[in-house]
Amino acid sequence: MIKHQQIIRTTLKSIHPAAYRLKTVGLSKESMNKKLFTEILSSLKKIEDRRDFMQDEIGMDMTAYEEQFFSVIENLMKMCFNAEQLSLIQMYLYQLVPDKEWDGTITLSTKNKKEEIVAFKTPEQVWEVVNKFS
Repeated sequence: MIKHQQIIRTTLKSIHPAAYRLKTVGLSKESMNKKLFTEILSSLKKIEDRRDFMQDEIGMDMTAYEEQFFSVIENLMKMCFNAEQLSLIQMYLYQLVPDKEWDGTITLSTKNKKEEIVAFKTPEQVWEVVNKFS
């Protein structure tokens, strides 16, 4: 990290000769939560795809083996998300399948009873939608 700071300091001084103090700042809690959430959803999707592949191509059903792991994950999510948020996450993971029929959006009912069409195809988009219900 020090080497990067020296390079940045040298570059800044070459542009404008002044004293600079460089400080490394970590991710905010919100950014870290979003990063972890999107990684978790991506991993869960990959696990689902792998399980489907093993069932279809090899004939091996991993559901009974993975059931306890998924139970732990679901319980941890229950600690972090309310019922509406969990419903959206489960819909994304287990019900919506990207295909030619689905355009990657869902329709939400907002608090004032208006319907809103939102993007819901990537983990980042799911994060944005889930946070509307916090």
